[in-house]
Amino acid sequence: SILKTDYPIMADAETEITLETYDKHHVKVSKSIATRSAIINMMIEDTGDTNEVVPLADKSCTLSIINRVVEYLKKHAEFESSNADDEVISQFDKDFQEQSDDIIFQTILAANFLDIKNLLELMCKKVADEIKKCKTPDDIRDRFNIRQDYTPEEVEEVKRAHPWIYDKNAK
Repeated sequence: SILKTDYPIMADAETEITLETYDKHHVKVSKSIATRSAIINMMIEDTGDTNEVVPLADKSCTLSIINRVVEYLKKHAEFESSNADDEVISQFDKDFQEQSDDIIFQTILAANFLDIKNLLELMCKKVADEIKKCKTPDDIRDRFNIRQDYTPEEVEEVKRAHPWIYDKNAK
């Protein structure tokens, strides 16, 4: 006998989730990728409806940043399913980190908001590596374009109280 059904059988079909970025664009992502974000997973579980648009209310979640986050999540899902070599993963991650400071910081904020720990750690490591290259607080301020909040007198007071901070030979 032949089994007849009103629903087409789609073994490989993946449920898609629609994410609404902060700048009001819609991005369709497979549920298995989207739910790698603990926040998106929780939002879907709370509503129980995968057809509902998932709003990403944090201002870091613009279209360009969400596209990068999705690229990262898809690639890492691919690495897991193919048991990719650690060297291949490391190279992808290294290349992914090579962005402007603005994109790096926006990705950090988005990964934090979306609760994607491995992406957050990866991008924070990039910032930490850049800080390690700096020898003094002034170097860090210059590197990241951070405005000096202290008066010259306050800076001198800190230098006297903590001279090791300004020692360029210190590690």
